[in-house]
Amino acid sequence: RCVVDDKNSKVAWLNRSGIIFAGHDKWSLDPRVELEKRHSLEYSLRIQKVDVYDEGSYTCSVQTQHEPKTSQVYLIVQVPPKISNISSDVTVNEGSNVTLVCMANGRPEPVITWRHLTPTGKQ
Repeated sequence: RCVVDDKNSKVAWLNRSGIIFAGHDKWSLDPRVELEKRHSLEYSLRIQKVDVYDEGSYTCSVQTQHEPKTSQVYLIVQVPPKISNISSDVTVNEGSNVTLVCMANGRPEPVITWRHLTPTGKQ
């Protein structure tokens, strides 16, 4: 959210791609992005259905009668862990080597923990 001192201030929201809003005028083609105004001096940027590609720095730039002011916020997008690859069931001879694979994606990067369960389901 970006709060201005007076109604004569000109506000713009920007990110690495360029200008998102200049005043009330939307420059972004992204339909998920909108400007919320709770009152005449507050400009909030709302992004619906945030995606990992939305991560990055967002800047509120205010042009006042005296001098320009900017404020930045960094958006970090978390993604729940998802297993992308796991070994199939395998049978090996006693004394042989075996490699079991488990790959997962997410943000922050997931920590994979292996546990051995007995046939009765105990650890």
